[in-house]
Amino acid sequence: MHDIRAIRENPDAFDAALARRGAAPVSAAILALDETRRARIQAAEAAQAEQNRASKEVGAAKARGDGAEFERLRALVADKKAEVAALQTEARELDAQLTEKLTWLPNLPATDVPDGKDEAGNVEIRRWGTPRVFDFTPLEHFEIAGARAGLDFETAARLAGARFVLMSGALARIHRALAQFMLDTHIGENGLTEVNGPVLVRPEMMFGTGQLPKFGEDSYETTNGWWLIPTSEV
Repeated sequence: MHDIRAIRENPDAFDAALARRGAAPVSAAILALDETRRARIQAAEAAQAEQNRASKEVGAAKARGDGAEFERLRALVADKKAEVAALQTEARELDAQLTEKLTWLPNLPATDVPDGKDEAGNVEIRRWGTPRVFDFTPLEHFEIAGARAGLDFETAARLAGARFVLMSGALARIHRALAQFMLDTHIGENGLTEVNGPVLVRPEMMFGTGQLPKFGEDSYETTNGWWLIPTSEV
């Protein structure tokens, strides 16, 4: 989620960066909401201070037998208490609105990222190796599924719906071996530490890694509010 302080400090730069992503400017609306929220917080703090002062004076008025002042101060304390509660509630609602707006904003591109409306604007930065040239027309992966055993989309769809595949035999072994090769290479050659973490996490973890709310429809939530992790970064 974006830091509201960065938007306060340079709203024009924030909007300009969003424009590079094809997004409309939002800093004015966000800062207006932020200003209202901060005003409610300050008003609540001021009302709380008045309540505290009046609370101290109530005892003094009672001690000196000033009944009228005692009743006035007691009523003032009650009024300020209600005012503080109302202002704090409004501030929390505004804070939730602000958080919602910030979480839906896309990440800002780095300054050296080339601009482009679509993939036609992509710029090749570097290349490793030489692309293979085949003396035949390579098949797409979904075409292989119909021509070779071991890759079955139709059965997977009947089992679990779309976006799944059923692998068997040699292809399943290759799939497992590739994953193991990747892990062993990074651990043995690059000094990484292998971590086997939970596959179910709380919503806060999904928000903290940018999966929610933007990718909620593409993720899987359990009936008790936990989420299946979509990637290891969560």
